[in-house]
Order: sequence, then C-alpha cells, then structure tokens
Amino acid sequence: MTIRRVNHVVLSVTDIDASTRFYRDVLGLTVVDTIPGRGPSPFMVFLRSSAESTNHHDLGLLATASADARPADGTPPGLVHVSFEVGTLDELAHIQGKLEAVGSVRQCLDQGMHLSVYATDPDGIELELIWRVPEDEWSFDTEIERKPLDLEAARKRWGGDRVTGAAAGVPA
Repeated sequence: MTIRRVNHVVLSVTDIDASTRFYRDVLGLTVVDTIPGRGPSPFMVFLRSSAESTNHHDLGLLATASADARPADGTPPGLVHVSFEVGTLDELAHIQGKLEAVGSVRQCLDQGMHLSVYATDPDGIELELIWRVPEDEWSFDTEIERKPLDLEAARKRWGGDRVTGAAAGVPA
C-alpha cells in the first residue's frame, strides 16, 4: 500500500465568509462548491488551487459560530483532517484493514467524488484515506453525498486494481 500524495486539507474556521475571501482573493483559490448553512453563510466551502487541479477540492472550510464554538460534531477551530490518496481500491481496503487492526477507523463513506476511510492517529488527529472515483463518473454539478461505503460493491464496479488519481498520472 502506498500513499500517493496529500489530496486535500479541511479547516474549521470561525468566520467562513472572511476565510473564503482570504483563500479566494489573497491566495487565488477558486470556490467550486458549497454546502448551505442555517443562515446566509454556507456551512462548508470547497476550493481548488488551480484550474489544472483534478480534485473536487484542495481545501475545505467548515464553519463554526465563533472562536469558542464548535460545530455539531465537536470539531474546534483549526485542522479538521488531512486527506491522503491511494491509487487503487485494493490499496484502500488494505489500509482500512490495517487501521481497523489498531482500532483507529472512525467511519467509511462514499462521497461521490471519492471513497473515504476516516481514522485517527495516536494523538487523535483525523486522517482521511481516499480513492478517487474515475473522473468520468462524477461532476461538480452532482450534489455532494455522504453515504456508507460499500467497498466490495465498489470493487465489483471498478475492480480492485483500477488505478486513478495521482497513481494514474492525473495532475493534482
């Protein structure tokens, strides 16, 4: 099993509008998707670093109400998770097994654009291990989904050794 690269980072921020402006206007990232919030501001904003990026997002911003507030899942402001990309579903299954063996798996999700295994490291820092769904199988027009991962169904659909993302030479 080989980690191919860091795929994306998600940050919890206290002012999602200000953070969006900073990453968009100062650093030049492009907003590619949002998840609505309760008020006028989004709950999540997804940004890409360049038009050449083939990721759904390179940076995700998760809204908190204030510096002392936490979202419903208890995530404080700061790092939510770092996502690492693997090349095949067999690699994802292998790392999922290793993470389960040490008791660190939190959840496994099919998110449409990638299949995810969320786990924590020994300090409780959240990691996401992903396999990128083939580019012709998802679109930015498709609503983001979060459903339980059925890894065996995915392996039947795409094969365990189908290489995608960085492992297939697709630019970040």
